[in-house]
Amino acid sequence: MKLVTLKLDDRVYEELARRARDEGFATVSDYIGFIISKYIDRIEHKESYEEATKKSTVIDKIMTLIERKVQDSVNPFTQKVDDLGRKVATLLERLEVVEERLSKLEKIIKTVETKREEVKVQEKSKKSAIEILKEQKIIFEKDVANKIRNRDSFFVRLEQEGAIVIEAKDERIAVEPSFWNSFVNKLKLTRTNNDDELKKIFDPIELKLLQKLKESALIVYDGTSRNWNLLL
Repeated sequence: MKLVTLKLDDRVYEELARRARDEGFATVSDYIGFIISKYIDRIEHKESYEEATKKSTVIDKIMTLIERKVQDSVNPFTQKVDDLGRKVATLLERLEVVEERLSKLEKIIKTVETKREEVKVQEKSKKSAIEILKEQKIIFEKDVANKIRNRDSFFVRLEQEGAIVIEAKDERIAVEPSFWNSFVNKLKLTRTNNDDELKKIFDPIELKLLQKLKESALIVYDGTSRNWNLLL
């Protein structure tokens, strides 16, 4: 018995194996032998071969034919696999485009969010004049002379928004209303003009205001009645 070896790619071999199983053959070798025998039988009915050397040529032709037929059977499946491969490649390319666009979109969103935060910070930092006064309680014109160009407009706006604006000596003073009321009430209860005693009654900001009012002759102490009199 002669041994013939065939070199087949994986897909051809798998197709042969499937057909061998479907037709009841135990092995692929048995199935191929059956195909060859069947083909030889057909050839022998048509013509006889006298020379042994011609048999090898016939076998070669048979093998070529078998390979062609097997390949023809497998080709449709191979075409589908190739089509699927192309579709997968196209899909991957589209996914890469989508990922790139998503990355750009994320960068844009981050940029927008950053700008929004910057705007919020700027909005928070841009406090109105009256908001600043509510925090500081008192604004002396000399303290803001280097920061505000149009101080007239600044103090007019404060007064329009409810601040107490005092025309003191050499400068204007804006006072937050509730702070002013508290200051006036303390003055009414104060029965001394002694500096040490005043430091115990008034806090540093109030003392600064009191001193400025005294310098501007807008408040005087009556030693007889022991009262502070505002001249506003």
